[in-house]
Amino acid sequence: MFRTVASKSVRQVTKTSLRNNSTKHAELPPWALEPAFKAEPAKGKAFIEAIEAEKHHAQQTSSLWRKISYFIAAPAVVATAINTYFVEAEHAKHREHLTHVPDSEWPLDYEFQNIRTKNFFWGDGDKTLFWNPIVNRHVKPE
Repeated sequence: MFRTVASKSVRQVTKTSLRNNSTKHAELPPWALEPAFKAEPAKGKAFIEAIEAEKHHAQQTSSLWRKISYFIAAPAVVATAINTYFVEAEHAKHREHLTHVPDSEWPLDYEFQNIRTKNFFWGDGDKTLFWNPIVNRHVKPE
């Protein structure tokens, strides 16, 4: 019960103190009526000029990188793609040729290649999961 009475009295004191301590504009001291800062036109002009210079520099830089992207990077990507196409086409022809080579002409595997301690549980047990018969070849000695 004491807490209830104390909390009510604190609330009442707070409300009344706010009303009584409020001041009117005319009662403030003169230093409180002056603005916290004074405008200095020279500094304001310098700030605006600095911002404009930064915008101008940003426009020039973005224009430069846009030109670099269009005239250097894009042609470089296209040239690389064309080169890669021709290299891969040559590899495809070579792989196509190797499919026609019989196993008797194919070189035998070295002893360290295709070591199987246990057969795989898929397929015939000899080929890996990602076996590609065109690229991978496993010639067993006869």
